[in-house]
Amino acid sequence: MNGYLKKIIASRALLSYSYGFLNVLLSLYLKSLGFSFLSIGIILGTAIIINAILALFLSMIADHYGRRNFLIILFVFFSISAFLFLYTKNLFILALLSGLGGFTGTGGGPIGSGGPFGAIQSAMITEYTKRENFSKILGIASAIGMISSVLGSFTITAVEIFGINVYLLFYIASILGILAAGITVFIKDTGLRSRHILPKISWRNIIKLSLPTIPSGIGAGLINPIFSLWFSLRFHLTPGQIGIIFGIANIFTTIMMLLIPMIIKKESELKTIVWSRVIGSISLLLIAFSPFMLLTALLYILRNGFQMGAIPIRQSFSMGIVDETERATSSGVTSFTRTGFSSLSPPISGNIIAYSIELPPLLSGLITLLDPILYYLLFKNKI
Repeated sequence: MNGYLKKIIASRALLSYSYGFLNVLLSLYLKSLGFSFLSIGIILGTAIIINAILALFLSMIADHYGRRNFLIILFVFFSISAFLFLYTKNLFILALLSGLGGFTGTGGGPIGSGGPFGAIQSAMITEYTKRENFSKILGIASAIGMISSVLGSFTITAVEIFGINVYLLFYIASILGILAAGITVFIKDTGLRSRHILPKISWRNIIKLSLPTIPSGIGAGLINPIFSLWFSLRFHLTPGQIGIIFGIANIFTTIMMLLIPMIIKKESELKTIVWSRVIGSISLLLIAFSPFMLLTALLYILRNGFQMGAIPIRQSFSMGIVDETERATSSGVTSFTRTGFSSLSPPISGNIIAYSIELPPLLSGLITLLDPILYYLLFKNKI
């Protein structure tokens, strides 16, 4: 593997490790500050909007002026945001820091599938990779990210066992952000640039790729940012116990990320995207009605494994139908639509969870079923 690829993946691993505990702790920390469910939803929704705007504009600018330097800037944003997060109880400042740092509780960060980090890093990976190896290398990068995220989730449990305040892990995340920025400095800038800030070559495919992310974002936003809180309320689990469930889910997802690209050929990428997302949505529907903690945890693990395990395939498919100079832009636009629409959901889920614990995963499963349907309808000519 190219040395620069190793540096990109190493910096992603440090970020993923941080997101492994930040995405578990975020909603729990906000609840510990005394915020209502509605206020937590507003904070998360606002943070998602901020992160979506960053993904849209920074990805286009990065394609035009150079991806590496803007990735360094993002790591600095992350480090500062994580460091300052415990110093305020102001709702709007917390939302701003969460959005700038990208720890929005959505899980997009750990594997680079969403947000500005994912948009720029995935595009940088393709700069050093042949087209036929896209899914393989993206799968390896995602798997390493997930392994790091697993370690991050289990770190909560370890810290809890030793009686240390788990929220001090925000400071660890800040340090790791600086280390990741330092690694990125040594990645060579290939000089690949888009001729225009706005996409001119692949705009039709970029629009088509963005449409399925609308129901995906709305549906995922109803449950993903509050999944740790949902487990806590439904089964009265501690942060450490929730971290174990999330960690096991990430292990299974890692296996799927390595396995699926090995058995799926380029011409079968679209079919894989469709069936994996159908399984993910059905799992959410079953979670809504599951009365047992163990069964619910198993369904959560299954949902993550198929929904997120096929992300390298989706990345390979989308990168393959977009011009190489506009790949960060493509990822940024799809991330913007996904996360932008998902920002509408947390205030709703924060409100309805107070009345019905079943509604967030139920509505999420129903809405996200539209995602694979749209993928099939828009790209069926490529099967």
